[in-house]
Amino acid sequence: MFSLRIEEVALPGAERNKEQLLEWLATSLNLIRRRSEDSQGNLAGPPLYRMLNEHFLSKPWKGYESLFLAESLAVSPATLHHHLGRLLDSRIVTGHTHKGAGSRIYFLRTGSLIGAIDLMIEEAKQILNLRLNQSKKWMEEIKAINRIEERDDCSNRIWIQEYVPPAKSQNCSEQTLWMSDLGLLGDRPGKSMDDQSLQILLWNHMVNESGPQSLDELEAIFKEHKRAKIQRIMEHFRSAGFLEKVPRYDRLPYLIWNMLQTQFLRRGNEWLLHKGGLIRQLGEKEANKIVNKIGTKSFKISDVEGVLEKISNEKSMLLLNLLGGRLSFGYQWSGTDYSEIIVFVRDRVDRALRRIRRVAELLEKEL
Repeated sequence: MFSLRIEEVALPGAERNKEQLLEWLATSLNLIRRRSEDSQGNLAGPPLYRMLNEHFLSKPWKGYESLFLAESLAVSPATLHHHLGRLLDSRIVTGHTHKGAGSRIYFLRTGSLIGAIDLMIEEAKQILNLRLNQSKKWMEEIKAINRIEERDDCSNRIWIQEYVPPAKSQNCSEQTLWMSDLGLLGDRPGKSMDDQSLQILLWNHMVNESGPQSLDELEAIFKEHKRAKIQRIMEHFRSAGFLEKVPRYDRLPYLIWNMLQTQFLRRGNEWLLHKGGLIRQLGEKEANKIVNKIGTKSFKISDVEGVLEKISNEKSMLLLNLLGGRLSFGYQWSGTDYSEIIVFVRDRVDRALRRIRRVAELLEKEL
């Protein structure tokens, strides 16, 4: 079964050696995780690195039996099976049993790192397209017509896994299984493999939303769940490219209107005009017009909206900051509808796969 976990990390520095390139490649493919910064560059430890470095990459045309690998790496058969399984799932390494020759041998696919990576990339693209097309059933109702047009740049983290029917103990829908296969339910789904899990509820809630949703709004809706858990789930959706995290520019008028009244009661008109930044950001004429209305029943949010339309979002954010307020962020779909979202997710994966191939080229030159 093909299973690839992409986790985007920063490219190696200018002084790139074989160890750095190999570590970057294995980390980007989520073949192994570093537990601390001190372990970086220490290829003497992890069996998977040694397996690649000492065997599959150093002698790409040679096949190895599992017993030999276990003895060479000084690991138990169970540990070897774990690490070897990751390489097999990602299609970098494959296995074959010659008829009448006994034990199964394992070797670098195509006998070349570049060849193995190219085949992996092609298979990954094909499977991702199939899985994204499958999601149309529960994403075609998305109409994010009120999304804020601002791109969010975050590290890509997505799983690409071919379809596998659920186990008998898993009573879940096709959508839940799909989200699990793309890593949207976390590293170890467990109890999340339920159609009523918070992940599914949040996803379905966002399907019905036309604009961004802040954590405050989500917390108010899903009161029985902690804010930190909601944020963690939304970040999973975001890192896979389905959601974006953007400033809530749509809330600027209300937030500034609220802070103007608060600071008026605390510090008065003079402070608002000068230290509060009204004159600096709006100009003296508009600033005086606003200040004269503050504290009266006629002061409405629409008054602030009219003034903010004349200045940029950056100046509006600065004004809010000078008034002592803070602009919240919200989560929104990465496109206005299913088609745009899928294109965005696919483009992010293509970018990550291109980087992986580029590093594989550099690594092969160092071998």
